[in-house]
Amino acid sequence: MSVRQSLLAILDQGPCYGYQLRAEFDRRTGSTWPLNVGQIYNTLERLERDGLVERGDADGATRHQLAALRDVADRLVVVVEPNLGIEDRAAVALLCDRIVDHDGPAVDARAYREAVRTERAGAGDEIVFTGNSWFGPIGTLDDVLEQPAMADAGVWRLIETTDRHPESFPLEGFPEVRAPWTWTVVRGALVDTSPWREYWAAPPAHSEDEFAEHFLARGARGGAGFPATLGPRGNPGLLAPGILIQAGCPVLLRSVFAQYPPLLDRFAVLVRPIIAEIERRGYPVAELWRSVVRTTAPAALNALAGMLEVLPDAASVDEDATLTPLRVCVIAHIPHLDFVDELAEHLRQIPGEFDLVVTTTDGRKATKLRARLRKSNREWARRAVVRVTWVPGGRDMGAMLIGCKDIMLSDAYDLVIRIHGRDPRRKTLNVREYSRRYQLENLLSSPGYVQGIYDLFRREPGLGMVFPPMVHIGYGTMGRGWGTYREPAEQLIEELGIKVPRDEVSPLAPFGGMWIARPEALRAFVERGWTVSDYHRARRARWIELTRVQERLLAITAAEAGYHSRTVLNREHAQIAYTALEYKADEMSSTTRGYPVEQIHLMRRAGWTGYGGIVALARMYVNVNHPRVAALTQPLYRGMRNAGLFTRRVLAAARNEHQDDGSQS
Repeated sequence: MSVRQSLLAILDQGPCYGYQLRAEFDRRTGSTWPLNVGQIYNTLERLERDGLVERGDADGATRHQLAALRDVADRLVVVVEPNLGIEDRAAVALLCDRIVDHDGPAVDARAYREAVRTERAGAGDEIVFTGNSWFGPIGTLDDVLEQPAMADAGVWRLIETTDRHPESFPLEGFPEVRAPWTWTVVRGALVDTSPWREYWAAPPAHSEDEFAEHFLARGARGGAGFPATLGPRGNPGLLAPGILIQAGCPVLLRSVFAQYPPLLDRFAVLVRPIIAEIERRGYPVAELWRSVVRTTAPAALNALAGMLEVLPDAASVDEDATLTPLRVCVIAHIPHLDFVDELAEHLRQIPGEFDLVVTTTDGRKATKLRARLRKSNREWARRAVVRVTWVPGGRDMGAMLIGCKDIMLSDAYDLVIRIHGRDPRRKTLNVREYSRRYQLENLLSSPGYVQGIYDLFRREPGLGMVFPPMVHIGYGTMGRGWGTYREPAEQLIEELGIKVPRDEVSPLAPFGGMWIARPEALRAFVERGWTVSDYHRARRARWIELTRVQERLLAITAAEAGYHSRTVLNREHAQIAYTALEYKADEMSSTTRGYPVEQIHLMRRAGWTGYGGIVALARMYVNVNHPRVAALTQPLYRGMRNAGLFTRRVLAAARNEHQDDGSQS
């Protein structure tokens, strides 16, 4: 019997988690068939993809952690916050002996107070204080629990930290976040001492290390599995996680994913190879992605985890490729007929069968498009239909969200490829040509390249979207990706109920409007029920282009649904884009001292440069050297600046009003 069939047979008896499945599998096979938890989760992902099992609602990474603790603990007590959902609470209850409610955040000693008061420990017992501050175990917890040094210590920490106040970046959207405890073991003999009773009589809001030092200062013997000297600033868990894992540490701190990416860059913390390593050791990284995608802003996650894929044009070999053919639909918006031949050429790069849905702006164009499609060699599409989707002001986004809503909400397709033939406004011929090439070639470069993208979706059930990175050659979008769309975007985020943190400077988004995605990743966005009047109201407002707002929210919508996004480049465009970006970054750093994280922090403190006039320079000086004065004058300056930007938007909209909605972008 295969692993797949064995797991289905076990699950037929009732819901189970990864560690429970492994234990039952070992029992049924007499432990004669080695099977790690990573293999189990990979099989479960395929079963879920095939519709044979359903995932529970509780955080998968937390379930995995609790199941591992359940295996090694004689008694497991879980402290929960009051806002824990009913279904999550039920899932936790299955894995522990007792749930303790705490009316505050579970990040300090006070969260453990009720459990300590009511749970009785003997002299030979060990009390482990931990929390959902880590992903793991990576491998097993056996080596940690069996360390000889732990037996001699009254207080023993898994990861020692001497950095009491890790650097935070509130101006950049990364304030200090207090995390639950990682792993501190207290010997039962310490429970009968006066320092123990003194501490828990009125526990302060102490960190984990301050808790340990309270007892060390009163004569208790201490120890640590991984000392603070292993990492810079005495913080190895945050600034040297790769070194810890290589040394055998079974946990990866969640706080790594809450850090400002330039800070991790400063200390060469490379998250991508760390994730590859823990996956190699059997950790179910799909659960990690599902967790961090909801707690980390999308662009920050893309940067700190190195989520850019540079794919070759040659076809790759994937073991699932012949087993799981993907159902693909291409939705192409063609506002003018000049794009038809170029569209056909790029569609020929898509391997395998697919359906083609072409949208355009009026019936005459639709008739001509149908004739062109009939005459062309249709070997590259299984079925092709043309739809008229006249949405004034809606451009390609309106055509998809209104004219192709049925496709996006159906279960008929695994992937949707979204392309269009609009050209950017007010750009030179060079920029228009490069922009079109950049979008199309980084999605549909060659059959082997597209196969590589398909394989990404096959390997990662939680991958929701793939699109090219923000274009920076010929464009000035970097540093102002939200631009004037920040306020309407925030309103729409609130309307859609999106709780994922928003990127402060620029969103992770398919700015060119072309992407490949799982329809279910964008279902909540489509289900909002967009109408022609939505775009009509935005057009009347003139300074709001709803399509550009929508474009900026696709990836964060997918993140809210638990799907992560990746950016992709082919090798030619990676060579072009990286060298240009490297030179620009070098030039921009030439007048500011320090590492990039320090340069950025200084410029953020100084604020908007404007055009470098006397007013802007004086304001920057005040911001840096007299922040209290700046705080008093900032509202006045912001009001004047917003009024100026508002006037510019209205004038720009008036200039562009005469342009044809269908043929321009």
